[in-house]
Amino acid sequence: MSAVVPMPVVRPMVGRRSADARRREDLLGRVHLAVRMARRSLKRALAEEEGAATGAAGGGGAPAPLVLAKVVGEAAMLLRMAASLRGEDETLDVESRLLAVQLVAPARGARVKARLCHDTRRALEHASAHLFLGDAGYPDEAFDRLLDELLEGEVAGGAERLPNHQLECEWLDQLRRGRVDVEPIDAELLAATCIGWPLDVLACSTLDLYMFTHVVLYASDMGRRPVRLPRPVDEVLAEAEAGLAAALDADNFDLAAELLWTWPMLDRPWSAAAVFAFDLLSTVQDEFGFLPGPEHARWAAEPVPGLARDEMVLRTSYHATLVMGMLCAAALRPGAAPPAAIASRASLVSPSSRGMAAPLVSSASLASPPRRDAAPVGDTGWLPRLPPRASTPRWQRAFEQLDASRQAALTSLCFNVWFRRAAAGDLAQLREALAGTLEHGSGDGPSARQALMRLRRTTAVARSGPPV
Repeated sequence: MSAVVPMPVVRPMVGRRSADARRREDLLGRVHLAVRMARRSLKRALAEEEGAATGAAGGGGAPAPLVLAKVVGEAAMLLRMAASLRGEDETLDVESRLLAVQLVAPARGARVKARLCHDTRRALEHASAHLFLGDAGYPDEAFDRLLDELLEGEVAGGAERLPNHQLECEWLDQLRRGRVDVEPIDAELLAATCIGWPLDVLACSTLDLYMFTHVVLYASDMGRRPVRLPRPVDEVLAEAEAGLAAALDADNFDLAAELLWTWPMLDRPWSAAAVFAFDLLSTVQDEFGFLPGPEHARWAAEPVPGLARDEMVLRTSYHATLVMGMLCAAALRPGAAPPAAIASRASLVSPSSRGMAAPLVSSASLASPPRRDAAPVGDTGWLPRLPPRASTPRWQRAFEQLDASRQAALTSLCFNVWFRRAAAGDLAQLREALAGTLEHGSGDGPSARQALMRLRRTTAVARSGPPV
C-alpha cells in the first residue's frame, strides 16, 4: 500500500478551457485525492484496531496511530460532502462508493452499538458516521430505528457540554430527523459559541481556531444552507483571516485548510489573503502528493525504526488531506470557488467604500512615533521588520516571489502576521507593528484594534502605580 499518490486525473475537457474550468478540474482532483486517502486511512485504522498492524505504536518515539472512530467519522463527513458532486466525474463516483462500502461496518457495527448502549448521552456523536452515510445515499432503516429508540428514553445528562459541542449535536439531530434542509440552526445556541463574541486574534490557541472552524461547519451545514450569524459577517471573516495568518505563519496547513472553508461555507467572496493561502496549500499538496499535517515535518526528518514512510504519512497527514478535500468540495458549489489569481491592490475595493469604520490607529495612540524611513508594506524591504522566527515559513517564501501589485493586495495578511508575532514578544514590538499600520493606513482590522487596546490597558495599569 502506498499513501503517496499522484493527483488523480479527472475527466478530460475538449477544446480550450477557461480559467474557471481549470480551477474546477483542479478542485475535483483534490476531492478525489482526499477520498483515496480516506480509504487508505480507514483500511489502516481497521488493521490497527484489530491488532493486525505490525508498525510502531504511538508515543514520544513515533507519531500517534490512527484512531478508528475518528477516521470513520471524518471519512463519512467527507463522503457526505462529495455526494453533492455525484455525476461530475465517474472515477470520483466509483471511489466514493467504495469508501461508502468500507464505512458501513465500522459506522454501524458492534463497537458503535456498544458505545450507544453505554454512553447514550453522546449517542448522536457516536452515530454521526451512520447519519452522514444515510444523508449521502446509503441509509440503514434498522439502525435508524435503534437510534430513535435509544434517544426516546431518559438519558443521564453526564458532564457539562461546551456550546460548540451542543451546536454539533443540534446539527446531527437535524440530520437524524431529516430537517437539516428546512430548519435553521438554533440562533440562541449559535450566539453562545465562539462565533458570538470577538476572537482574540493576538493570543488565540490552535484549539480556539479549530473550534471556530467547526462552528462554521455545523451552523452552515457544510455550506449547504444560509446562516444568520450573531455578529456582522465581515467581522467574522476578518477574524478568520487573522487566524489564517497565524496558521500559515506556523506552517499549519491542516488548520489553514479548515479556516479557508469559512469563505465558501458562509457563501462570501474570497479575500486576496484567502486566495493566496489556497494556492499555497495547493502548491504544497502538489509537491508532496498529499497535504502535510503539523507533525509531518518532524517525523519526516526523524524516521522511526519499524515505521514505514507510507504509514508515517497516513498518521501525520491523513486529516490535513481530508480537510483539503472538504474545502474543495465546498468550493465546488456554484459561485463558491476561489478566483484563479490574486487581484492587484488597485482592483480591490477599499475598506472605506465598503462602509467600514475608519482606522482606529492614530499617531496620538502610539507611545513611539512611526518610522518614516521604513519600507512600505508590499515591498519585501519591510520583511526584516518582522520579529524573527527560527525558520522562514512557506507563506513568506511564496510572498517574496509575487510581483509588487500582488504583494500589495496581501497587506492585511502581512499585518496580521506582524501583530501575531509582536504580541508574543514585548510591547516595543507591538508598538512597532502599530506604527507600521499607521504608515500604511491599515489600522482597521481586529489585530490592530486589539493591539491598541492591549497597549491602552498596559498604560492604565502602569499609571495606577504600585499597590498600597
